[in-house]
Amino acid sequence: TFVVATLAGNMERREFGMRGFISPTAVHLGSVLIVSALLCIPTLTAFGLAIILGAGALAGAIYAVIVMRRIGLHALGVDDRLFYAILPLLCYLGLGAAAWCSYASDSAWCLDLLAGSLMVLLIAGMRNAWDMATFMVLAGPKKPENSAS
Repeated sequence: TFVVATLAGNMERREFGMRGFISPTAVHLGSVLIVSALLCIPTLTAFGLAIILGAGALAGAIYAVIVMRRIGLHALGVDDRLFYAILPLLCYLGLGAAAWCSYASDSAWCLDLLAGSLMVLLIAGMRNAWDMATFMVLAGPKKPENSAS
């Protein structure tokens, strides 16, 4: 993702790319890392996990809706809409459901829901990083304004 941001330095419309695609992908991959680290804390109670996970899920869902609105007016394929907007929102909703479940009950499926949400978010982030890298490489940098021909 950081390589893609570097490649985007000379691209036209880079602000839209950063706000609509690169930053959200970094946020989603960071969310997977943070929740995974959170689950490694041995003294974290179910209540503490529910509060932290619930707050993160709410923030992630709100951010996913913002991203959805940013990219909603652009001509994107169904696969791009799915991986950049819909799947992250569903994953954050899944994290929220797992947070509630970890507080309200002791069901093993809560952990399955949590793991599944994190895996889908990770796979979507990896796919999106690859999608952006191939787009940047194929689109190439913009032409210099004062090039001597």
